[in-house]
Amino acid sequence: MSSNIRISKTCEYCKNEFEAQTITTRYCSHKCNSRHYKQIQRNKKIHTAVVKETLQPKGRLITNIDYTSIQTKENLTINEACLLLNITHVTLRRWIKDKVITSSKVGKKHLIKRSNLDRLIA
Repeated sequence: MSSNIRISKTCEYCKNEFEAQTITTRYCSHKCNSRHYKQIQRNKKIHTAVVKETLQPKGRLITNIDYTSIQTKENLTINEACLLLNITHVTLRRWIKDKVITSSKVGKKHLIKRSNLDRLIA
């Protein structure tokens, strides 16, 4: 079934005028449609790459921290112990599993005694 309606539109990709057969037509050809789709996908990838570059990766060590609050605590969480030892949480969990450091488990949280860390460092 063909339509006799001809609508003058502007292509979203090449900005040329063309006669559309339907109201929803956005591009003058399949080629413009494909190229615009690829351009949108390329821009999305570039945007995500820029966003990932500005964010800090998870496994990266943090060197600028405030040690005063951590040094006064008797029991430390995994994150606090990682900051104090300047290691990643994966390494600390591996040490707990290999029994290099002993920890107490309260619910789902690991608490590490400060004296255990001092023994490890010394």
